[in-house]
Amino acid sequence: MSTTAQHGFFVLADISGYTSFVARTELEHSHEILTELLELLVENIKPLMTISKLEGDAVFAYAGRNVFTRGDTMLEFIESIYVAFRDRQLSMKRKTTCTCNACINIPTLDLKFIVHCGNYMVQNISNTRELVGSDVNLIHRLSKNHVSEVTGWRAYMMLTEQCLNDLGLTLEDTHIQLEEYEHLGEIKTFNIDLHKRYKEITEARRFVLEEKDADLVLTVDFPAPPAVTWEWMQDPIKRNIWNGGHVTWFNGDRPKGRAGSGASNHCAHGKSLSTEIARDWRPFEYSTCESYENGKLTFTETIRFEPTPGGGTRVVDIMKANMPIPRFLRRMMIRAMLINQHQYDVKLREAARMAGEEFAKSKAE
Repeated sequence: MSTTAQHGFFVLADISGYTSFVARTELEHSHEILTELLELLVENIKPLMTISKLEGDAVFAYAGRNVFTRGDTMLEFIESIYVAFRDRQLSMKRKTTCTCNACINIPTLDLKFIVHCGNYMVQNISNTRELVGSDVNLIHRLSKNHVSEVTGWRAYMMLTEQCLNDLGLTLEDTHIQLEEYEHLGEIKTFNIDLHKRYKEITEARRFVLEEKDADLVLTVDFPAPPAVTWEWMQDPIKRNIWNGGHVTWFNGDRPKGRAGSGASNHCAHGKSLSTEIARDWRPFEYSTCESYENGKLTFTETIRFEPTPGGGTRVVDIMKANMPIPRFLRRMMIRAMLINQHQYDVKLREAARMAGEEFAKSKAE
């Protein structure tokens, strides 16, 4: 057993309705369905976390404390997995023509996440690695809770108070619930209804700039997965690291205590202060923001994140200036400002280098 205690995040993704689904359906088909859904979970969790074990109807994973340096990324990470799960579930149901009980009952399955942060040790016995520690025990005990009983929710994200403190988040619009376990005491949890979030995410208005409408398009490949690359492009602190000191970014409004559509960042450059407001926010896929100076719209920007075959991310930064002049002049002016004057393309490549180094270090640790 390792004698060094480590500190990190734990995520338990648990398929709800598993027991009744298996009990009342044909074993062969139910096994195929559950295998496909579990493989989907593993595929979406692995880019940022290490899979500790598969537990029949659940996936238990962990990551070092330095992986989620921006608290919002953890929430976006979990929600993106849930959206992928629901989309696959709906696709499986639509595509099948089978009338067996297993295929008919695909919609009865759902997903809950337990998220915690604490200490652990890695135990190695006969080439098998297992996490041990009181916090590891806690997250498994939390899978047996009273959230569904109290709220009626079938799918939710549960975060412990300790986890939110480590993430630096103060969330609004959550269901707060106390759970108590022998030897572990009373645990305060904050819970988010994932059915509601799925509806909000999938029904939100899409606002995306395309290359054909742009005044400037920059493309840079990052040697890190989309979730890590997303942090380096969206987190004001990390943007300040790679922008070379030309501007200073800091958080503005955070509706419901988190980033997303309607949230803002501020940018101080010289004596000026600009405001960037998110208009469309699809974590790890794309974001669209509008920038204002002195209350006047200056330009719109869509940043697209495309997974590459080697596990990296292609960032496509699409910008359109808000200037009442011919398009060819707008293109000349925005290129002169961002490329010639501020070397934004060089800074993006520097961001890619830093993101790759951070990701390689976190995986090694």
